[in-house]
Amino acid sequence: MDNNGKVWIVIGGVIAVIGLVFTIAIGILNDKQIKNLVTSCENDGGEAVVKESGFIFTTSYEFKCNR
Repeated sequence: MDNNGKVWIVIGGVIAVIGLVFTIAIGILNDKQIKNLVTSCENDGGEAVVKESGFIFTTSYEFKCNR
């Protein structure tokens, strides 16, 4: 393998790491947003219902505030 092949492997590895970091960051931000919604709903006297579906990278949330 010449140097061009090694460079492309490094570039691919960097792209994979960046994608993983973004995925983790978005998951953390979604968790914080759901917690804020639940707190806001409970402070307004409601009962928060959160349904979580999916797996680590494909997690989706359904939020409902029953008042």
